[in-house]
Amino acid sequence: MRYSMSSELTIEELTAKLKSQLAKLEDNSIPLNEAMEVYREAAITLEQCYDSLDKAKGHLSDINEEIDKLRMKRDEL
Repeated sequence: MRYSMSSELTIEELTAKLKSQLAKLEDNSIPLNEAMEVYREAAITLEQCYDSLDKAKGHLSDINEEIDKLRMKRDEL
């Protein structure tokens, strides 16, 4: 399930959006069609959260590789 948004939101914004969507789903008074749409949107938001976390994990891996290279250079001296 890959959907794109026009602008990337931060993980904090995505988390807040997901919490809002979940609160709507917990409201038993919303019509079924609306609940299904909110559920679909929440699934998209959750995927965006995972994507954002994956990007952050990749950046951290890159940083750690650079740190390891610097340590190796330092040890060579």
